[in-house]
Amino acid sequence: MSGLAAAAGSFAAQQALRHLSLPSWDRTNFAGHTTSLSGGLDVMAGLLAGSTVAGRAGIAQGAAPAIAAVLAAAGGYVDDHLEQRFPATGKGFKGHLGALREGRVSSGIVKIAAAGAGSLAAAGLLARSRGKDALGGAGEAVFDAAIIALTANLMNLLDLRPGRARKAAIAIAAVPAAAESASARAAIGAASAGIAADLDGRTMLGDLGANALGAHLGVTLACCPPKVKVGILAALVALNAASEKVSFSHVIENTPGLRELDLLGRSR
Repeated sequence: MSGLAAAAGSFAAQQALRHLSLPSWDRTNFAGHTTSLSGGLDVMAGLLAGSTVAGRAGIAQGAAPAIAAVLAAAGGYVDDHLEQRFPATGKGFKGHLGALREGRVSSGIVKIAAAGAGSLAAAGLLARSRGKDALGGAGEAVFDAAIIALTANLMNLLDLRPGRARKAAIAIAAVPAAAESASARAAIGAASAGIAADLDGRTMLGDLGANALGAHLGVTLACCPPKVKVGILAALVALNAASEKVSFSHVIENTPGLRELDLLGRSR
């Protein structure tokens, strides 16, 4: 039911957005075409609708992913729309942290702080859902927060080609969804409902939508068994670190199999 609710929420948002003029949300994509960041709004609506229904299964399925998504989306909004109000920096963690060391706060630092706060809050809710007090659950909460924050950033790194981040989110959520995770099904519903417009290049997630979808997925991954989470965190650390050195788009476009999956369904 959470997946259906998420898809319905996302679809309803898409219909409402068609009647709104949002020129400030328009951007030029990698191919030089105009696209709209409103894809982030429809996926956020879907995540909240799905989390509301998933919440019947407990805070780990509803409140935790919702709060992580909302705060990550807030940080993403700043980076999407208010970046010009902050000092210019280099790209990636290195650029933003370098600026911070010089006493300059970038929009990226605001985004990282918001996503980090949401990750910690969600991880605290997960610890509570496991019946652990603040002291007993602190170590695992920090571990979970890292998974949530790094998954949010990974989705942001993938939102560079039509449909890529949504496809990745669906793939990541598939296994936990098959294991009856309500939050994973909500993520799939929210990511799937607007994928046609994304693949066609009419919309994209932007930092708002990519961070929200990734944070929600991160909470889902943080609900996996401890031994599985060790592998997940290791993979996330490796991928996020690699992004500072290599272009994911270059790797995907030059790797048979990944290239075909990336192009699947894209009209341009």
